[in-house]
Amino acid sequence: MIRLAPASLALLAACQNQPAPANEVAAPQVKAVAPPADDRAVAERVVRRQLGNPPGLTFSNARVHGTPRVPIVCGDVEHGGRRERYIVLAGEAAWVESQMRAGTMDEAVREQCGDGERG
Repeated sequence: MIRLAPASLALLAACQNQPAPANEVAAPQVKAVAPPADDRAVAERVVRRQLGNPPGLTFSNARVHGTPRVPIVCGDVEHGGRRERYIVLAGEAAWVESQMRAGTMDEAVREQCGDGERG
C-alpha cells in the first residue's frame, strides 16, 4: 500500500485543474453567416409585406433583370382569385398592379421588365 502525504494529494488535485495543452485548445467559435438570399425569394417577401401579408399568395413567372447589385424582379402574384403583376427593385421597393393607377403597370413593365433577363 502506498501512502501519500497530504502535500502530494494537494499537488495531484492542482494538476487536474490545469489548462489544456496548446494542441488540445478548442477551435475558435465562428459566427454562422446566412447565405445570400435569392432575388426571387427576397422579392416575394417584399410583395407579401406590401400587400399586408395575406394568406394564400401564389407567385409565378418571376424574372430577374437589372444587375446583381440592383436586381429588378418582375412577376405575377395571385390572391383572392385575382392575378396581378409586380415589380421589386433592389429587394426594397415593390410596385403591385392593384396599387397603381390604371395603365401605369404596362409602362413600368415595358421599361423595367423588358429584355435582359438575368435568370
